[in-house]
Amino acid sequence: MQQERMPPLPARLGLACYKCFKEEGVRLSRCGGCHRISYCSPECQKLDWKGHKPMCKALSAIENGKISMAAATLFFSLPNEPTTDLNVLDKITNAHGSNMLRFCQLTLKRPATMAEGNIVGWEPRCMVCTRTDQLIRMEAAKNGTTSEPLAHLIPCPQCNISFCCSPAHWEAARALHHGPCEEGHDGLSHCEMNREVRGDVMFEEAIAGAHDESGQFLWAPDRVKAAWSSLAAVSWVTELGDEMRSAIRVPEERSMAPWIRAASDNLTMPMTILYALEQLKEDDAWTRKHTLTIHIIGAGMKEIQGAMVFEEILHRLPEIKTLKLVLCGPELPGNRVPKVTQMDTCPDCTKGGRRRVHEYVADTYHGYVESQGTKFEKPDLCIAFNSGASQESTHTWPATFKLLVGRKIPSVFTAYNREEAVGEAALLRGEGARLHPALGPVKNPWGSIKVIPEPNRIHGFYAPNGWFAGGFQ
Repeated sequence: MQQERMPPLPARLGLACYKCFKEEGVRLSRCGGCHRISYCSPECQKLDWKGHKPMCKALSAIENGKISMAAATLFFSLPNEPTTDLNVLDKITNAHGSNMLRFCQLTLKRPATMAEGNIVGWEPRCMVCTRTDQLIRMEAAKNGTTSEPLAHLIPCPQCNISFCCSPAHWEAARALHHGPCEEGHDGLSHCEMNREVRGDVMFEEAIAGAHDESGQFLWAPDRVKAAWSSLAAVSWVTELGDEMRSAIRVPEERSMAPWIRAASDNLTMPMTILYALEQLKEDDAWTRKHTLTIHIIGAGMKEIQGAMVFEEILHRLPEIKTLKLVLCGPELPGNRVPKVTQMDTCPDCTKGGRRRVHEYVADTYHGYVESQGTKFEKPDLCIAFNSGASQESTHTWPATFKLLVGRKIPSVFTAYNREEAVGEAALLRGEGARLHPALGPVKNPWGSIKVIPEPNRIHGFYAPNGWFAGGFQ
């Protein structure tokens, strides 16, 4: 059964139909209740109304003053003059997003779903004063001035997903918007990164469902390398560009960039594992082992749905006979009793007697190790992809940190962005870990290059495994 897909970024911003996701060749109309999302037709709005109705009413209640103190709280700390101080802007937008979500949940009388939270998190706002369409309308009503009921922020004519509330504020924001973006790549500006994001969304929509029920684009090379070669001096483009063009038969005149970015979103997992092993090990003896054992801790559905890409580890290590992956995480389906699955391999690996074994355990890693007792075997590497240890999952990780450091298990943690990486690095050092300088906190050269704008912020991007938080042994 195909899963219902999460509305993409343009739909969250009201720039595409929230039901069918179309944005080209259609006339969009804003929802008359919340003024936040758009539809291409009454039919799409009717089909989506059951799902949207609770959040629509919650957002409308804020604007209509049905929640006491909501307006005062939302207006608090809004700057009167434009500012390009990113720390100030981030502080305001994070506070505003948190308050909005809290007020909505008071009306919902339950936690917001991920889709509902996304409507709040990616709400368009002025880049230099943080005002939103809703705040502009509420401010006008408070001051008794006239305002168009459906007035919108002014979008950048080039990227269309950054906004300002007036021409004067656009002048103030111009240098920041068109200057190099720290969280980007290849020296691209914030505006250019936005355009790349829009291109990736269009690419994703064009291929949605063609490769995987979840809508993910899953691709990995089907060749076996003749010998291991270092990942230290190559990149996504130089390593995969020509190979991918030939495999997928993309014409020479078309850029491979969207394809590579899409593939990197899942291939980042095996490539990050290989790069981390190369950095942590003193020599290349690990590339010639009979069995290579990797423990993926804090694992979730992304690792399960993208399981096929892990064969790239075997394909780059031709002397390995068995790749054993233990996927361990309290959110995995199943229970604490390990479930072993023999995975399919490509014809070349099968012919050569090479195996890939996945073991699934629904438990914390320290719980798993404790349950194994004397049967526990130290892996070649423990890795946690985007653990959220310094933010969302602070309560489950300290015991695992202590165990990894105490038992001297080679380990690596990745994060979505610099902030998370720095926070996790501090936690790891606090447990006594001596971090490898090439493994954090530092940008991961094999992190996904399919970036996503940060929610509840005006500037900045994040990506799966975008940063190494720390590696140690």
